[in-house]
Amino acid sequence: MKRRKMILLFMIFIMLAGSLEFWAGNASANGLHEFREGDYLVNILDDGDGRARVFKFTTDNKITSSNTNLRLFINQIEIDSKEYTVNHESYTITMNKAPDRGAEISIKYLISPTFEWGEGISGKDQIGNALPEGNGSTRVFKLTNYLLSSSKNVSLYIDGTKVRASEFTFNYANNSITISEKRSAPGANSKMYFYFPVTSIAGTQSSSGEKTESPSTGGPVTPGKEVESEFQVPGGESYPGHITLSTNHTFIVNITSAAVQPTYTSYVMVKNANGEVVRRIRINPGNSSTYSLSKLGLPSGGYYFYLKTVNQSGGLAASIPQFVPINNEPQHIQVYIEGHKQAYAQAPVNVSGNVLVPFRAIFQSLGATVKWNKSTQTVTATREGKTIILTMGSKIAYVNGVPITLSAAPQLINGSTMVPVRFVSEALGGMVEWNIASNSVVVFQKQPTIPTTAESEKEAKSEPSSSSPILEKISHGITTPTDIVFVIDVTGSMGEIIGYIKETVKKFVDSVPSGSKFAIVAYRDINYVDAYHKDLEFFSFTNNKNVLKNNLDKLVASGGVDLEESGLEAIHMAVNKLSGSTNSKRIIFITDAPVHDKGTSQGKSGFFLEQIIAELKTNKVTLDAIAPTGGLAYKQIIQLVNSNKGKLYDINDASIMLLNK
Repeated sequence: MKRRKMILLFMIFIMLAGSLEFWAGNASANGLHEFREGDYLVNILDDGDGRARVFKFTTDNKITSSNTNLRLFINQIEIDSKEYTVNHESYTITMNKAPDRGAEISIKYLISPTFEWGEGISGKDQIGNALPEGNGSTRVFKLTNYLLSSSKNVSLYIDGTKVRASEFTFNYANNSITISEKRSAPGANSKMYFYFPVTSIAGTQSSSGEKTESPSTGGPVTPGKEVESEFQVPGGESYPGHITLSTNHTFIVNITSAAVQPTYTSYVMVKNANGEVVRRIRINPGNSSTYSLSKLGLPSGGYYFYLKTVNQSGGLAASIPQFVPINNEPQHIQVYIEGHKQAYAQAPVNVSGNVLVPFRAIFQSLGATVKWNKSTQTVTATREGKTIILTMGSKIAYVNGVPITLSAAPQLINGSTMVPVRFVSEALGGMVEWNIASNSVVVFQKQPTIPTTAESEKEAKSEPSSSSPILEKISHGITTPTDIVFVIDVTGSMGEIIGYIKETVKKFVDSVPSGSKFAIVAYRDINYVDAYHKDLEFFSFTNNKNVLKNNLDKLVASGGVDLEESGLEAIHMAVNKLSGSTNSKRIIFITDAPVHDKGTSQGKSGFFLEQIIAELKTNKVTLDAIAPTGGLAYKQIIQLVNSNKGKLYDINDASIMLLNK
């Protein structure tokens, strides 16, 4: 699994490089486990468990035995086609032999006309669509699957080369791409990939305006989903906010009102030195807020902080990450090289305001070759044509033969030869800072590049540091084996809350009676296009807390757009999944928004609020909610909670920050 994550992270990194952006792979529009690799789509399947031989794959592309050929890989080695069979109707692969436990399984298939996928191009979420292949004469090609509202920010690639904007036109009124006379018509069998922004989707080509039955909602809805207007918040140096670090172990966050919109949500994001998300704190734009570094509950180490604003359909803007060392033992000096905390056999020491560290460790961490001459008591380090010579007890050092006067001489401490870290680092071209708040030396040889895309925000794998007070209270009311469905709003504003649930769910599972089982229904809004993620998704019941945790780790906050979401559809699905249970039945409903109610949102919901309340009562399902305690959401959800003696908990108390107070 570790190797697979490294591969996916590498693909995402390549995607961010502008010069290579066309060849980048990313999470597909067809599912979280699919990305593009050249002219192929790669689909990641579940890992082997040593027993299962049948594996299901998920994609929105209509794959048949005639339009493409699936290839199977186990641990990145292609498997002979005689060793497995593919069922194109059920999208399953059956292997002759069960893969070993932990085996990494994937399929690869050639991109055919009409296939689509998701990619990030120039920092924007785009959909790639395979056009019909060229024939040497045709210049007009039709876009399939989608109707677009704009011709802006589209791009075309022919056989891997980006076509200049002056050499083609796109007419969104009739969905046609025309190759101009400035260039030759695409040759026979030329691969043609057309890209357009997710935000330009106005509907699908099958949209007829007639009402059809939606199997996911159980009620009539109108095809042709709405799309949110273009995201307006700038990123990078222009981001409308900043983080200020204080010497008293606090940081101040200020985001201006430019980021205030009904469907915009803002966060402080914290990544560790490996680029994994360790904290996500929701904040209110327009106000200045002060937070304690110690209350983040993070171990000593190097972290990157940045601000982020998202809308519910995936628009994202982020500030430039800044490095923050955290030292929980400030009486000890820390040293960071390229963001990573250094561990020395002899701890760093402060000599008259100069921090000294073991010579061999510091030079090697900076990429230099080092030699010690015992007879002359000199240290010689070389790197990229630069030579540094230091002598024990002498304040005169030499850089390429030029004498330099040091503030502190190298010296022997507890048997270790110690040298001044600032001189050594700067002599090799590094940038050195003293962080007084954390009693730390910070060295960077180049400015760190920390991605802030949604795809880069992988959660760090760790056991929860504490349990959730809310989930503890819910568990106290569960005294018999119970089948529990977490119904979770996974729209864009729910990132921190999902992280909170992930952080604490294992302890919750341990606290309920044995024999209980757990499932998840993740939902967004059935009325809006989210090309990357499903509107409703069910994760099957399990009594294994690690499986439940892994399912939670698959949840990504995205989509939604307007204020209300499809919570009633999700609860309806959960009740149906619980209908055959012989245990007690419970739903834990987690949302920060009202629900679309057929009584007040005609055409946007298949259910009345009263209808779902009746379903809960009839099926004897208790619904607890972690939700707003005011406004329209409260007025709706309190009725669901009261249907069978559930309880409502304030979603503002569901914060990772609160777990460490």
